[in-house]
Amino acid sequence: MRLTDRGLDSHLAGIANLLDRYGVSLDGGALTVEEATAGARTLDIRGFLPDGRRPSRAVLEIRETWLPAGPGVFERAEYVYELLDGERDFRRAFHLHDRDWFERHFLVVVHEHCERPIGTERCAHYEGTPVRDAFAGVFVLVDAWTTDSPECSSLRCLRT
Repeated sequence: MRLTDRGLDSHLAGIANLLDRYGVSLDGGALTVEEATAGARTLDIRGFLPDGRRPSRAVLEIRETWLPAGPGVFERAEYVYELLDGERDFRRAFHLHDRDWFERHFLVVVHEHCERPIGTERCAHYEGTPVRDAFAGVFVLVDAWTTDSPECSSLRCLRT
């Protein structure tokens, strides 16, 4: 996936709009695409799902890192799409980071997390399927949040 600076701003606004449609209350001030080291761009969105509590015990986090891929063009290089559901003591996450390390140790570049209760890992990392974009990340996290009994047993554990 490749975007320009303007495309990244539209991408961020689109994610915020989707979260708003799900009733997610965004945490913090203005949403901006931040310039990081070596010209990279990052976006970080944190929001609270509408679980009827104040403050909400269900949190969504969407983080992406975009690296320069040519003049004025950026390519998504890393992501973290994560749900922490404090009410059900459940964590579900989809990650693409530390690509070289995961490829060297597990022959994969993406991985997942699934914890119930939070902080108790039956497996530190599960084999993952790449998440197409942040919109798909939001869909899969909201689906995990609305599932009656989230389950991790069907996931394949990555072991060294």
